[in-house]
Amino acid sequence: MKQFKILVAIDFSKDSFIVLQRAMEFARKINGIVDVVHIVENSFFSPKKDINYIKEHILERLQLAFNDFDEKHFHCIKGNTKKEIAKVANILKSKLIIIGKSGETYRFSEVYMGSHTKHIVRSADVPVLVLKKESEISTKTILLPTDLSSKSAAAILEIAKLFPSAYLTLVHFFTIPFEARLNSYGFSDEDTIEYMTVMKDKSEKNLEQFVQTIDIPQGFRVSSKVRKSSLNPKLFDKEVEDIPHDILALHTTGRVSFYAFDILESSIENVLILKI
Repeated sequence: MKQFKILVAIDFSKDSFIVLQRAMEFARKINGIVDVVHIVENSFFSPKKDINYIKEHILERLQLAFNDFDEKHFHCIKGNTKKEIAKVANILKSKLIIIGKSGETYRFSEVYMGSHTKHIVRSADVPVLVLKKESEISTKTILLPTDLSSKSAAAILEIAKLFPSAYLTLVHFFTIPFEARLNSYGFSDEDTIEYMTVMKDKSEKNLEQFVQTIDIPQGFRVSSKVRKSSLNPKLFDKEVEDIPHDILALHTTGRVSFYAFDILESSIENVLILKI
């Protein structure tokens, strides 16, 4: 059985070393391999220092921080960060890319992600785990919003393949059309509650039927829930706070995709992006 290959992109900032430390800890737990990539931007130019010279010196720094790091797993490439990381992942046949949420200046406490993170997520052909927290990486519980599409079904199977021992919770959102107008339209409080109950019951039935259509691998644990939602990305964490999850998984296709990147931006959770 092939080992689980993880590619970690670092910029040699203090926080990117935290990301690498967490990735190495995670790899040890799953008997995986960590490759490290650093991109020397094309915009950096020095007539005295070529790429091999730069690689030699930053490798020294890397091995100083991680004594047991094997040189064969370090890749220093000149190019465009937004494109090269995805290329390296394909060449190495990595199963997962792990990155921090921004560039050289990011802090774990910041809300906004850097442009490099977004471009890496968009260009990668393999799942990307964006770390938002300093704590150890855990994949015990994963939350996946689903739009009941074939893309969502494929995302479920991809998660089952990546993390077969995880407990996956599907959450399907329903909305109340013109909710703010119901009182103006003559709905009593009782009418509104009844209407919401009907919408919730319909969503639960649709979700149950959807799950039954998926050939979920034997032993992979899946549960499902429905939630009334405003579809406001900034309120997402609040709307699912009662559902235990170590990782929030999002797929970037289907109806979920239109606000997946907004959730990635605003969520405080570690986010797994799946391009299905």
